[in-house]
Amino acid sequence: MKLDNLPIIENEDDLLLQMEQFKMGLVSRATGGDFDTKEYSRFRKLILTNPNLEKVVPRFLKVCRTSDEFWGWIKAEAPSYGERRIIIANEINPILEILEYENGEGALEFSKNYEEKEVIGHGGFGMVYLYEHRLLKLDFAVKVFAPAFYESGGNEKELERFFQEARILFKLNHPSIIKVYDAGLIGKRPFIRMEYFDGKNLNQILQEYGSLSTDKSIIAMSNIVEAIKHAHCSNVIHRDLKPSNIMAATPNKFRVIDFGLGIFIENELHSRLTKTGSQTISGYYNAPELVANPKLIDKRSDIYSLGAIWYTMLSNQPPAGSNFMNVLKSMNVPNDIMNIIGKCLSPIEERYADCKELLDDIIKL
Repeated sequence: MKLDNLPIIENEDDLLLQMEQFKMGLVSRATGGDFDTKEYSRFRKLILTNPNLEKVVPRFLKVCRTSDEFWGWIKAEAPSYGERRIIIANEINPILEILEYENGEGALEFSKNYEEKEVIGHGGFGMVYLYEHRLLKLDFAVKVFAPAFYESGGNEKELERFFQEARILFKLNHPSIIKVYDAGLIGKRPFIRMEYFDGKNLNQILQEYGSLSTDKSIIAMSNIVEAIKHAHCSNVIHRDLKPSNIMAATPNKFRVIDFGLGIFIENELHSRLTKTGSQTISGYYNAPELVANPKLIDKRSDIYSLGAIWYTMLSNQPPAGSNFMNVLKSMNVPNDIMNIIGKCLSPIEERYADCKELLDDIIKL
């Protein structure tokens, strides 16, 4: 069926409310209930014809033209009702976040000075937009945070703490750390306006090009460790370092992103890493002591993550299992590098005391 032949959209409720209704209809159908096919088709056209939602169109909408086809798709994707609800939330929530942002108080004022160019990222913390300043003709990245990360306390204290931590970001001034220029609110949703870095994250680079050579990994780690050393000297600990938080571009340019998210990380880490009693992919980059105590503030937890990132650069996989260092041995990684990585990934008392000590060993390579 062509897009033009889909049912006409009725002009009734606002778009955000309609998407909430669509989400409820999908949950009903996915858990054995009904969802009218005409309504499904109407919602489908609403999403597929909205240019602002192009980057976050749910994958099932491209192939499932009716609610019955969706029912067949979701059954094949997940056997349990609980798993199906998670899939639906992951597919629809990015749409809701974009619409909440566009309708929030302050969005109109923001658009007077900035023109939205595209959505450049989305995930658990919220959405990232690329904006161009209308007068300066400069690009900026704007991260708008999801409501779940500031409403858990049920009052304004979480929001106050967000801005207390956001102040710390303005202290960081290092060529390998994304520069933050502004923070504020759109509606009740906090945002951070920051430097736009036209590169790819380390996960994307590894997927496209494979593992890094030893020499390239040393250059990358030198830049990244220098950045973390600078942050630690400003009493800022990242606590969620992983390949997706490392941006890179040629020639040998790197940026560490997502500093200052401590307000969110405590709850997020705990739920993400202990939900099933086993680590998720990103969990392989978080130090064991941080998983056990998400409120722990210790620079050595970042050092563990640095070792795990270096391991991934060389092997194109996270450190997992009791004999994970054997992978590096089989690749003939130099002993000096393996020793450094091994020390980073050791129990906290045996790790490098700080980034200076780690960097001194990297410089000797």
